[in-house]
This record gives sequence, structure tokens and C-alpha cells, in this order.
Amino acid sequence: MLSIKLIMMIVGVNVNILSSHHLEEAAVIVDGHKDILKARRSNLYVNEKSSERYRSPSEGFSIEWKDKSRSYEGSLEVWAEDGELILVNKVEEDAYLASVVGAEMVPGAELEALKAQVVLCRTFIYTGCRHQDEPWDLCDLTHCQSYRGLETVTAATGKAVAETEGMFLTYHGEPCKIYYHSTSGGRTADARSIWPDEYAPYLRSVPDHYCSASPHYSWRYTLTSSQIAQALDITHVSDIEVVESAPDNRVIEIRIRGSESVIYLGWQFRMIMTRKLGWGTLKSSWFEVHKDGEGFIFTGHGLGHGVGFSQWGAAGMADDGAGFKEILAHYYPGTEVKRW
Repeated sequence: MLSIKLIMMIVGVNVNILSSHHLEEAAVIVDGHKDILKARRSNLYVNEKSSERYRSPSEGFSIEWKDKSRSYEGSLEVWAEDGELILVNKVEEDAYLASVVGAEMVPGAELEALKAQVVLCRTFIYTGCRHQDEPWDLCDLTHCQSYRGLETVTAATGKAVAETEGMFLTYHGEPCKIYYHSTSGGRTADARSIWPDEYAPYLRSVPDHYCSASPHYSWRYTLTSSQIAQALDITHVSDIEVVESAPDNRVIEIRIRGSESVIYLGWQFRMIMTRKLGWGTLKSSWFEVHKDGEGFIFTGHGLGHGVGFSQWGAAGMADDGAGFKEILAHYYPGTEVKRW
């Protein structure tokens, strides 16, 4: 891996934006001038004229599509693939971070919590690349980090970026793998409880009462047998049994009985349910399940995988007066914040 010092010489981050909207047409506004971009198969048209690529002529732009709009710093490059516009925003790192922290962190969080999130987001840029085979570094979804341009930039997020300039989270001198989530539910997860092959000494479970103010601290959801069967693509479900839970309370294995008897990993089962039935169903893999008539009641804690930094927990620690380094040391034991 390239050293961080060498990587830091690279100017700007390339972010694939608005892909979840599957845009076939959009307007790009730069300095008051509007261009209409359309994708027809893999051909791009700018103001009805065929063009291989569109590049914004100056720094800063806005995009309008349907009844929505969003503004960004940096430049824009656009091309067409399979009937959709591919939009890539090249933006300076600090501007990117100010937006991401505003999009990711709990609204109204104190400055020290924002600073902790900045350090994690900056470290993720250089250790969490998930688009090695794509012509961009990051996407704007939670697959990488949520990024909404100027929409989520505030004076506080800008201040948090400035006050942590050049700071990374490290373990034994190397940048850390970064995982963070909304709410642990009272204890963070050991990474191996979620992804059996994932391990780092600092990605271990720690107590986390600081997130108790989160609306996701505890939850309850009922799913019918037919909903679960449909999500799992089986005929029917007669019973569900938690086979094993980890010391951090996350479900390790769960058995589904019905037209088939199948064992799933706890996180795998949660992700299947949420992808098919909605992200508000099973909020985490920390749950118990009880049969109730034709349905199953899931009672659980937390939102997200639970590994590493809890955003609601960090907000709670900051409210109690903790500094950003103290917050990060709690959620990633044995790590150190260093500046390059």
C-alpha cells in the first residue's frame, strides 16, 4: 500500500454521485449557465448534441433532476452507460469531509463528536477503497460514506475538519480499518460476530451506555411467516430458533424451519430481511425472536452492524465532556490519533 504521505500528494477525491437515482436526464448549472444532459443507451447528449464526455468548466456546480436539486464544490465529469448518466465529482478532501461528516453524524452533535467522525472519515478514504475497478475512488452512498455536497456542510463540520487537519486513526503506526455505525444498543460488536473472517485487535466489543438517547437503542418488529418465507425464497416458515449468540449479544447462527431447515449467519439473515422487506425491519443482528400466532416478534437493540464507533454513543460521550481522542480510544481500544 502506498504511504499516506505519498497519497496525500494526490489532489482531490473522485466521488461517484447520485447513482442511486439512476438518472437518464439532468440539468447541470455552472455560473448561471444550464446544460441539459441526457443518456441514450451509452451515448451522452449535451443540449441535444452528441458528446463523449461533459466536464464542468469551473469549480462548483448544481444538478437538477425531476423536482430535486443539489449543489457541490469541485468539478464534474459525466458520461453515459447503459442508459444512465455516470456523474463523478472531483472535490478537495476537506470539502468532501465537511459534507460527509454532516451527512453521517447525529444532527446537533457537539464539536468533539464531529471531530472524531472526521478522523474516521479521513482514515477511511485511504484504507476503505471499495471501487478499485471503477474510474472513481468513492461512491456517495453508505457503501462508502454518505456524501451530499453542500447540502450537509455547516460551520461546525468545517470547523471539525480544520481542527483535525491531517489526523488519522492508527494502530501500531498504521492506519486502521474503519467501521462505524449509528447505535450499538449498549455494547458494540466484535467484528467477528458480524463478519467471521474480519479481525483486528481494536475491532472488539466494548460497553456503550452512551448511546441510550438514540431512538434505535431498543426496538421491536413483527414479521409474518409469509413475509419471512418470501424474503428467503422458500414456501413457508413454521419456526425460527436462535442457535447461537456471541458474548456481545449478536446472533451468530439462526435456524429457519419450514419447507426447508436452513441455518443462516445472524448478520446474513438480517441483511436478507432488510434488503427484501425494508431497512426499518431488523435494525441489527442483536435480537431475540418469539413466535406469536402466524408471525414472529423480533426484539432487539441498536442500528447497524455495531462494529467500532457508535455515532449516537460518540454524541453522548461528547455531551459528557469527552474529547475526540478519548472518544476514539473508547471505541477502538489500543489505537492512537496521529498527524501526517
